[in-house]
Amino acid sequence: MLQPSQDWASGMKASFGWADYLIFGGMLLASLCIGIFYAIKGRNKANDEFLMGGRSLTCFPVSLSLLASYISAILVLGGPAEAYYHGIEWWMICCGQITLPIVAVVFLPFYYELRLTSVYEYLEMRYASRWIRCTAGGMFVIQMLLYQAVVIYAPALALASVTDLPLWVSVITVGLIASIYTAIGGMKAVVWTDVMQLFILIIGLFAVIIKGLIDFGGFGEVWRVAVENDRAGPQIYTLEYRPLQRHTVSNIIISAIIGKLSQYAATQTTVQRYGSMKSLAHAYAAIFMVIPFFILLISLTMIAGLILFATYDGCDPLAAGLISSKDQILPFYVMDRLSSVPGLPGLFVACVFSGALSTISSGVNSQAAVTWEDVFSHIPKCANLSLTTQAWLTKLLALGYGFLALGLAFVAGNLGGVLQAAIAVTSSVAGPLLAVFLMALFMPFTNSKGACMALILGTGVALGFSFGATAIGLKPELLPTSTDLCPANLTIPPPPEIKPIRVKDLEYPEKMLGLSYTQLGPLGFMVAMIVGILISIGTGMSGGRNVERSLLHPWVRRFMPDPIKVDARKSAHAYDNKISTQF
Repeated sequence: MLQPSQDWASGMKASFGWADYLIFGGMLLASLCIGIFYAIKGRNKANDEFLMGGRSLTCFPVSLSLLASYISAILVLGGPAEAYYHGIEWWMICCGQITLPIVAVVFLPFYYELRLTSVYEYLEMRYASRWIRCTAGGMFVIQMLLYQAVVIYAPALALASVTDLPLWVSVITVGLIASIYTAIGGMKAVVWTDVMQLFILIIGLFAVIIKGLIDFGGFGEVWRVAVENDRAGPQIYTLEYRPLQRHTVSNIIISAIIGKLSQYAATQTTVQRYGSMKSLAHAYAAIFMVIPFFILLISLTMIAGLILFATYDGCDPLAAGLISSKDQILPFYVMDRLSSVPGLPGLFVACVFSGALSTISSGVNSQAAVTWEDVFSHIPKCANLSLTTQAWLTKLLALGYGFLALGLAFVAGNLGGVLQAAIAVTSSVAGPLLAVFLMALFMPFTNSKGACMALILGTGVALGFSFGATAIGLKPELLPTSTDLCPANLTIPPPPEIKPIRVKDLEYPEKMLGLSYTQLGPLGFMVAMIVGILISIGTGMSGGRNVERSLLHPWVRRFMPDPIKVDARKSAHAYDNKISTQF
C-alpha cells in the first residue's frame, strides 16, 4: 500500500480549487454551447433535422456517439469498482463485440433501406398492428428511463464525494444540463457533444492510470498485487455456466452477445443513428469503429481498478469507513492522490459528467423520437400542425423525459452498484426486444398476439427477478479486503451487526432470485422467444394474411413463395362466377 497523501484520521479531505472548477465548468459550458449552436442553426427546420440530423452525418462522430450512448459515467465509476472489489473477470464482456460484424452484415442494410425514424414502426408494418408498435416503444421508453436514472446518479455520487455539494444538488445539475442542450439542439448536438465528452472521458482515465503507474514505477507491481489477491490472473476465471454465480466466463459472454445484439439490432438509439448517416458505407464504418474504442475503454477501467487496489492494499477505504459505497472508490482516489496537481480533480469530474451527459442526451432524443412517431404523429390534430411546431413539441418531449429520469435518479442508489444496476435494468428489456425483432425478421408465421405477449411476459419475468433480488436485500459478495495497514490513528468502524444477504444463504425457491444479473437478458430473451412462438401457433399463426416479402429478411424471402406466381396459380384454378351461378 502507498502512504496516504491526506490525513485520513483528521476527517479533512481535499476539495476543488479554482483550476478544477474552471475545467469542470468549461466542459459544461462547451456542451451547452454546442446545443445552442445547433438550436440556432436548425431553429426553423422540421423533425427530420431535429431527430435524424438531416440524414447527413458521417461515420466518425456517429461511431463515437454510438459508443458514448452506452458507456457513460456508469463505466467510469463502476468499471474500476468492479475490478477492485470483484476482479477483472468482467473484462470478458469485450467478447460481445464479435456480434457487431454480424449486425453489420445481417441487420444494418435492412434497417438502412427502411429509412425509419422510429424502429418500432417496422413492427407495425410487419404485424399490421398498432399494439405491438406501442408496446415495443413503451418498453424502450421504460428501459431508457431506468437506465438514465442510474446514469444521472453515478456522476452525482462522484461530485458529492469530492465537493461539498449535497447529492441531490449534483443529481439536479446533471439532469438539467443534459436535458436542456438535447432539447434545444437535437441529434447533431447530441452526436457532437458525445464526441467531445468521450475524448474527455478517455483523457480522464489516462490521467488516473498514468499517475498510478508513476507512483508504482510501472505495471509489474500492480499486477503482482492483483494476482496475489485474486483480482487478476488465470485463477480468477470460472469457465462453467453457473446461472446463480455472479460472474463466470460463460455467464458474461452469453450476456454480452444477447446484450450487444439487442443494442445494435433492436434498439431505437442505435437504429436511429443508422438512419442519420449520409450513406450505407458510413453506417458500416461507424459500427466497425466501435469495436477498438469499446475494448480500449473497458481495458482502461480494469487497469484503473487494479491500480486503485494496489494503492489501498491493506487499507480498504470502504472497510475503513472513508467511503460509503464501492462506487466512490475512484473519486476517493482522485481526491486522495491527484488533488496535489491543480486541475486533475476537475478533469476527473468532467470525465464522469461527460459520460453521463452523453448517455442522457442520446436517450432523451431517442425517447422523444419514439413518442412522437409512434403516438403523437397519429393524432390528427398533431399531424396537421406545421413542421416547425411539430419540432418544438418534440423538443418539449425530450425535455420532459429528462425531467422524468431526474426524478427516478433519487432511487437509483439502492440497486446494488451502478454497473450492476445499469446492466440489470437494460438487460431485462433488451432480451425480449431482441426476440421480437428476430421473430419479425426471420419467422413469417409469428403474429402480433405472440409478439405482444412475448414482450410483456419476457420483460415481466426478467424485471421480476431483478427487483425481487433488490426487494429481499440481496447484495453482491465482495472479495476480501484488509484494514491491517491503515494509519494507527484512524478509527475503523466495526463490521455491521446485520450481515448482508448472500445467494448462498438462501433456500429454494427464494434462492432462484439469486440469478446472476448477467442472465436477466438471456432469460428474458428465452421466455419471449418461447412465448411468442407458442402463442403465434396457438392463435392461427399469420391467419392467412400474406406477409409482405420486403418486410422479411432477405435470407427468408428466398424461401417464400413469389406472390405473382401464387396469384397466377389462384386465377388459373378459380371458377368463373357467372358460369357456376347459371349452372
